[in-house]
Amino acid sequence: MKSIKILILCILAGLGAHTASAQSRSPLSVNFNYSGAQPLGSLSDYASKASFRGWKAGINYGINDRWSVGLGFGFNDFYEKTDRMVYPDKNSDISAVQQRTLQVLPIQAVASYNFAKADAKVIPYGSLGIGTANMNYEKYWGEFVEKENKWAFLVSPELGINVPFGKYSPVMFNASVQYNYAPYTMNEISSFNSLQGNIGIKFHIH
Repeated sequence: MKSIKILILCILAGLGAHTASAQSRSPLSVNFNYSGAQPLGSLSDYASKASFRGWKAGINYGINDRWSVGLGFGFNDFYEKTDRMVYPDKNSDISAVQQRTLQVLPIQAVASYNFAKADAKVIPYGSLGIGTANMNYEKYWGEFVEKENKWAFLVSPELGINVPFGKYSPVMFNASVQYNYAPYTMNEISSFNSLQGNIGIKFHIH
């Protein structure tokens, strides 16, 4: 009799777990975002204007309704054109209009944690991206160009929200703010620092 009761309880527990699983979203998701970034620190000495030429995308797998892991990709293009100025050089001064660019393409492993349950109307989350970024530096002195392309370590903590379009909807509005840091050095840039805003859509794929 006791074993029958245990069997019934196990069946009921299994049915409950199946129901909860059926209500939860598919673990696989992708996100697409438009991004803008404000240069900070020595990067702002090189290109002080905010970049609105950026995007961010990612693919994630939910371990459960709270934790997920995945890969993140993106692009930002920092640009500034200066007035004609005289720049000191080793042998002589140079009078030129400078055009400065830094194009950043990150590839990162990302871990995320949701601070609310899957059925919440607003799901705040935090994430940490760790990986690398391709840094393409180009500074034009009139017709002449000074350039370098190399990879640098990049870390990106992020805070954001997902807003489902209905309870357990597989489609969500996404908005976030992230900080990017890389120990990247090139001429005026002693390290790469930026504050980035993202807005877009997240899809759970069945």
